[in-house]
Amino acid sequence: MKKYVQISIRTRVNTIELERGRALVALLESHGMTPEQVSFNPDKIKDDFLGDESLERWWAAMATVKSQGRSFEAPMSFAWRRKRVVRSSGYVRHRIYNHAGKVVPASVSISAPWNSRVDWGMLFSELVRIFPPQIGMLHLFTPRETGRRGAWSSFEIGSFGASLAPELHNLAWATYFGDEFSEEGDRDAMKAEGFIVDEYENGYLVQVTASLEDLDRSFDVFSAKRIKLKTLYRRELFSITDEPEASGVA
Repeated sequence: MKKYVQISIRTRVNTIELERGRALVALLESHGMTPEQVSFNPDKIKDDFLGDESLERWWAAMATVKSQGRSFEAPMSFAWRRKRVVRSSGYVRHRIYNHAGKVVPASVSISAPWNSRVDWGMLFSELVRIFPPQIGMLHLFTPRETGRRGAWSSFEIGSFGASLAPELHNLAWATYFGDEFSEEGDRDAMKAEGFIVDEYENGYLVQVTASLEDLDRSFDVFSAKRIKLKTLYRRELFSITDEPEASGVA
């Protein structure tokens, strides 16, 4: 995909509740992204999605997992895709408890070729209410940021690193700082500088610019604003410290 939208969320909430799955599907439907196919495997999706009948079958179905000599029940992932407009795909890897009894947060991901008719900011703000994030991001990736090495490659797939030790590679167009990450950044200074900051029960969401499409139309402006916003966070928080070269720079 030359230009694509990536939404990623890491959350500690109990994702296996069927009502949460219904809320997700209803949200996708409201933005023209009704699933057409479904699977437990994001890399192999072929079964038809038949609405609530399919959701009851595929959402958080349990499987026996063996790890370090122990067997336990764990929910399988819920993956979907849509081939027609609005083309998109995604998955929910449910929250589990590891062999040490620690919560392994759930992951939610939605990827789609760029479509200007979708209100991606609204979709993201509604999604974080269904899955209150520990950390989350919404970004429009263009060739200016893709195909790069190191932490950039993790950023462009919406990765937050290890499940029990999440990390922030970069500021996305919209980034959600929840749970322990909610203490990061100077929110008052962000608001004073004109950045859009929305407060939530477990954290806050901050946007670099007013429009997601700025990443395509005026990336250099977006880049300058991201540099400015990063100065309001502790320096070591983000693993990416550089920016793509300005347009026309060899």
